[in-house]
Formats: sequence, structure tokens, C-alpha cells
Amino acid sequence: MLDVLLAIIPLYILISLGLVASRIPGLKGADASLNTFVFWFALPAFLFDSVATAPSGAGLPPSMFIVTFVATLLFFCVVYLGAVLLGLKRLAGPLAAAAGYGNVAYLGFPVILSVFGQQAALPMALAAMTHNILFLVGYPVLASFRQGGEGNIGRALLKAVPYNPTIVSVLLGLVFYATGWSLPGLIMTPISMMAQAVIPVALFAVGLALPPAIKALMNGGSSILAVLVVSVLKSVALPLLTWGAAVLFIPDPTGVLTGTLVLMAAMPTGVNAFTMAQEFDGEGRLVAAVIAVSTVLTLVTASVFGVLVA
Repeated sequence: MLDVLLAIIPLYILISLGLVASRIPGLKGADASLNTFVFWFALPAFLFDSVATAPSGAGLPPSMFIVTFVATLLFFCVVYLGAVLLGLKRLAGPLAAAAGYGNVAYLGFPVILSVFGQQAALPMALAAMTHNILFLVGYPVLASFRQGGEGNIGRALLKAVPYNPTIVSVLLGLVFYATGWSLPGLIMTPISMMAQAVIPVALFAVGLALPPAIKALMNGGSSILAVLVVSVLKSVALPLLTWGAAVLFIPDPTGVLTGTLVLMAAMPTGVNAFTMAQEFDGEGRLVAAVIAVSTVLTLVTASVFGVLVA
């Protein structure tokens, strides 16, 4: 449990720094500019670097990737449809992304490695890549489709893919991953340096966005109930669903694969959900509130799941 807390606390410190900095007059509203930097530069660099250099998936059962993709996609769809049925159609995309997209890299990796050790590194990296592709390609396509109104999925793909830096970076990364190509160090080094900016800048931007998010919650501008429900769904319901699917469909005599997927699902809402919600729906503040609440819950829930699956 101490290892989980030690992995989470630094993230909270970065968010807290952004929260404190939001009181500085010159930084008010800076979260939008930082979000733009993350979305167009740091995040694409991180995604390309992560996907292109991911280890080989040889020896891992295909069912592991199917469970990761299908369980999370099903959960996303249920939350999305639930929000629509409750009259929250405008918030359905951000709420569903907040419920499904987890902090699988920045927080999940150190937590999983602390529980299972280096034997979890390979399944962890490839499951995270599957998870990221699902959301970082699927969410922009969904947003494009919704905004297009009468369009179709094909038109939405054509509109979303060529002009979205997250999609392009993932697809380029997959090309390099599949072919084994590599970029010269003169090019790869600045890409890696830019990728390292994702976690501090994005978390700092979340902290900057929290005061108006909290104010909106207190004034009724955002639903406190929606934030609490989505946070519980992310921290408890999704890992339980993933656990059940993994037990049913993944051959895993050591328990490492199942435990890895469960802990990944138990991670709080990822910062990139804030980035996407702000970029495509203008609802970053709502997701920032979910990130804060779900991260608090994770102090307890991830520790419990870590004990149960270890």
C-alpha cells in the first residue's frame, strides 16, 4: 500500500502546484494555452515515442488485448448512453472519457511494477498502448462524428484522422513499431525530450483548471453528483468489470496478466481525458474535477485492488 501512495503523491503535488499558481494574476486562463501545447506538441511526441519503441508482444495471448479493448469500450459506451438518457448529452463524451480513460502510464506503470515487478513490464506496455489507441483515436472520431451531425463514420474518420496530432502520432508510431524502423538520434532525442514534458505540464494545467471547476461545482454549473458517480465508476466498477473479463477469457496461471489489467483499470482518470475534453468539447473543467476526485479515491481503491490481485 505504501508503494501505491508513493506513486500517487507526486502527481498530487504537481496538481497542487498548478492550483496554487492559479492565484497568480498572470497565469489565470493559462490552462488553455498549456493544454494546446500538450495536445499539439508534447502529447504527440509522447505517443510516438511510446508506441514506436514498445517491446515485442510475442508470447502474450491475444485475448489479453481483446479484454483490454472490449471491456473498456463497453464501459465507455454504457456511461455515454447513460449520460444521454439522463439528459446530459452535451457532457456524455467528456463523462464517458473520464470514466474509461485511465492514468495507465504516469501512475499505472510505477504502481504495477511495484506490485508485480519487471515480469509485468511487457504486458503492461502493450496493454497501455491498446488502451491509448482506443481513446486517443476513438474519442476524436466520436467528437468529429457528433459535431458533423448528419455525417457518417467514414466521413468522421476522414475529417478526424489527417488533422489530429494524437491520431497521426499513434499511426506513425505503429508504422515504426511494425517495421522496426528507428529515427536517428538527432531527431529522436528532441522528440523524447518533448515527450517528457507531458506529465508535468498536463498535471500543472489540471491544477490551473481546478478553481473554476470547483467554483462551477459549488454554483451548480457542473453536477457534483455526476463527478462523484463517474469517479466511483472509474475507480471501482471498471476494474471489477476488467477482472471478471480477464478471469473468464485470459489463460493466466501466474496471475500477472490479470493483475496488470485490473490495476491499469483501477487507475484514476488520466490527464489526457482532460486534454481531449477541453480540445474537442470545451469541458475540461468538469473532467479536471473528476481527475481530482478519482485520484483521491485511488489512494484507497488501487491499494485494495493491489492487495487482492497480488
